Amino acid sequence: MSQTTMLLGYGGMAMTVLGIVAAGFITLTDPTSAIRRRWSDYVRVLDKEVRFLLLKTTGERIALIQLAVILAIPFVALLLDDVVLVFLIIPVSAGPIFWLQRQHAERVRLLEENLDSWLLMLANALKASPSLGEAIQSSAKLMRAPFSEELDLVIKEMKLGTPLDQAVLNMSSRIKSRIISSSLATILVGRQTGGDLPNILEQSAATLREMARLEGVVRTKTAEGKMQAIVLAAIPFVLLFAIHQVDNNWLTPLFDGGFLGSMVILVATILWVAALFLARKILAVDI
Repeated sequence: MSQTTMLLGYGGMAMTVLGIVAAGFITLTDPTSAIRRRWSDYVRVLDKEVRFLLLKTTGERIALIQLAVILAIPFVALLLDDVVLVFLIIPVSAGPIFWLQRQHAERVRLLEENLDSWLLMLANALKASPSLGEAIQSSAKLMRAPFSEELDLVIKEMKLGTPLDQAVLNMSSRIKSRIISSSLATILVGRQTGGDLPNILEQSAATLREMARLEGVVRTKTAEGKMQAIVLAAIPFVLLFAIHQVDNNWLTPLFDGGFLGSMVILVATILWVAALFLARKILAVDI
């Protein structure tokens, strides 16, 4: 091979790399591109979860860290000559949003658990002071997080000039819990109609305690099935890791087998996702 041919070959490779980089840069910097729109939507979802959880970070920062790790994984797999490491892209891609949604659900659960206690505190505070705003401020000092954090946001909105009813409605739309929304609506309706609000709140608290007892029974009955679903979802990855540790070349035919190996991986992934979806639908008990 002559020196001219080698130079042309290296020049062609360099031009190809520069073209790919330029195309990627143009696509990512163009606000109207499909990739950029998807990126903005994803960052918006992360920002929404981060704001609800009151985390000291941003959705864009989390997304950028994800992107950096995802881009680094193929290079690490290439350097270590271990193609199985590419599978780490899946948990890195889905891990942050999954964790944020789990934390979101846990925060809502804690808010619902403390709702009856807050209603009783609010009823007692209203017996001492007829002002709902003052009753909310006094009850916020006695509640634990995360309920106290939500009440603090309501109080801050009122101090900034937001009407009390609107601040309470903002709390309802922020949490998006059917139980909490109905309780807050009861408070606003009782306030506007001039009813015996302390008595209404006490009855609401008693009803919530009974609902919590019934939900606890259902949760206990479905806990075993949910744990089995989690174990079944994790088993394929555990087996792949264990087999790879025992024999580095055992899984090589799947990746070097061409069309057949790709079809096996595709079918296995589809069946795994379908099993998770069906398990989620079966265990989603609506009370």
